[in-house]
Amino acid sequence: MRRVTGEDELARMFRGDDVDVLLELARHRPGRVVRFLTGRLYAADQDEKWRAVGMFGVLAGQPGLLTDGKLHDLLQRFLWALNDESGTVPFGVPEAIGEILAARPEHRASLLPILCAMLTNAETFQTGPVERGLYWALGRIGPDVCHHCPAVLAVVAAAARSHPDAETRATAAAAFAHLGVPVTPGVDTHRKAKEEMC
Repeated sequence: MRRVTGEDELARMFRGDDVDVLLELARHRPGRVVRFLTGRLYAADQDEKWRAVGMFGVLAGQPGLLTDGKLHDLLQRFLWALNDESGTVPFGVPEAIGEILAARPEHRASLLPILCAMLTNAETFQTGPVERGLYWALGRIGPDVCHHCPAVLAVVAAAARSHPDAETRATAAAAFAHLGVPVTPGVDTHRKAKEEMC
């Protein structure tokens, strides 16, 4: 294994999309890689954020690197970051959760209801980039979302039709399409979704 000596070298490998070396490092020092990637989720640089999101999917797809126990702990930390009491600004966290749940469906039953509640429950409702990230996460997970929380479909459809923020509206529309039903202006896509998916 190539020895990675410092954060700067780790950052260079990350920016260079050197996935094989990052995976090799994760085999020996998974905590270091996870901490590094978590830090990149909060980056102002969107390329870094999305690279970290994708890398979490790659790591999650390797159960030997992130065991169920380690992954459970990581997901619990991510959920805490989404909590107002955590004091963090969790940009990138919903997307990472979506990428992880796409790779490891066995964790969906416990986490999808919580994610969906962040879009449907007034007490945990999220707005702005976090809301947009939640829509992206649900779209990344796909049709299985409906089996765990069918009520969220109406929320995603409504956001896809008329959310005041154009970027969030587009993200919700893409998510809705990934959930199995394309959004058509002027068509009650929620009714169509319920008939086709639920």
